[in-house]
Amino acid sequence: MTNQFNRIPPLHLLIAFEAIARHSSFARASEELALTPSAISHRIKNLEELWGIELFNRTGNQLRLTTAGARYLREVKESLTSLNTLARPEFKAKKTRLRIATPPTFGRQHLLPKLSEFTRLHPEIDIELHIQIPLMDVNAEEVDIEIRFGDGHYPGFEVITLIAEPCVPACSRNYFQKIGGSSIFNPVQKPKDLKDLVLLRSPLEPWKPWFDAAGLDWKEPDVGPQFNDLGLLIEAVVADMGVGLVRPRMVRSLMGTGQIIKLIDIESTSPHNYYIVKNPNKNFSEIQSFVNWLTLQQW
Repeated sequence: MTNQFNRIPPLHLLIAFEAIARHSSFARASEELALTPSAISHRIKNLEELWGIELFNRTGNQLRLTTAGARYLREVKESLTSLNTLARPEFKAKKTRLRIATPPTFGRQHLLPKLSEFTRLHPEIDIELHIQIPLMDVNAEEVDIEIRFGDGHYPGFEVITLIAEPCVPACSRNYFQKIGGSSIFNPVQKPKDLKDLVLLRSPLEPWKPWFDAAGLDWKEPDVGPQFNDLGLLIEAVVADMGVGLVRPRMVRSLMGTGQIIKLIDIESTSPHNYYIVKNPNKNFSEIQSFVNWLTLQQW
C-alpha cells in the first residue's frame, strides 16, 4: 500500500519557497533564513523537481511566480499557517454547564450581584439559572443544585442552611409619616400599637411567629394585601402599602437610605429559611465548587 504522506515535501523547502515569493528575491530570502543564496536556490530546485513544475520565471534581475507557482503559494501559505497553529496550540477547555434553581427574590437581590465573582473564579463552568417557586419546590427543568426557601425538611436530599435570619416589622418612610411618625417620635411604641395598621401578609413570612415573640395572643391576619413572593412584599412596603415583616439583610440598602424604617426591635424566628439542597447522587466537582463558594459568602 502506498503511504499517503510519502510525497509531502520537506518543511524547509516550503519555508524557502514562501520567503522567496514574499520578497521576490533569492538574496533577501537567504538573509531572512540565514542561508547562502546557493543553498536557498538549491531548495527551490529540489521543490520544482519534486512536483515537475517551474515555480518562478527568472528574467534578468526580476523574479516572478509562474501561474503554477502562484497557485502553489496559496496552498503553501495555508499549510504553514496550520502548522504554526499546531506548533502553538491554544486549546480551549470545554465548559461544563451547571444548572442552578433559586427563588426569585434571592436570585435577584443576593445571588446575581455576586455571581460574576463565581464565574471569574471558575471560567470553566457555564451557569444556567432557573427560578424555583418557594415552598412548592417546583422547577421548570431538571437542575443540578437548588437553593430552596422553606422549612429545611427535604427527605432524600443533602441540606445545608444558607441563610437563617429573623424578621422585624417595617414600613416605608411615607407610611411612617402618615401614621404620625417623625424623627423624634415613633407612634409604634409597643407591639399592640400595630393593631390599627395595615399588615401586609405573605405565606412565606407569616405574622403569627412574630406575634408570639412579641407576647401578643393574636391570630394570623386574614385580611389585608397578600403577596406570594418576598420581593413583591418588600416592594409593597416601599410603595407605602402598610407594615410588612422583613429580613434586615434583605432590605439593608433600603434601610440605609431611609426608604424602609424598622418599627420595633423585637425579632422573630421565621419558619422558613434559605437552604442549599443537593441530590446525593450528583457528585460533580462543579456542584461542590458552587456549594463551597456559596457558603463562604457574606449574605
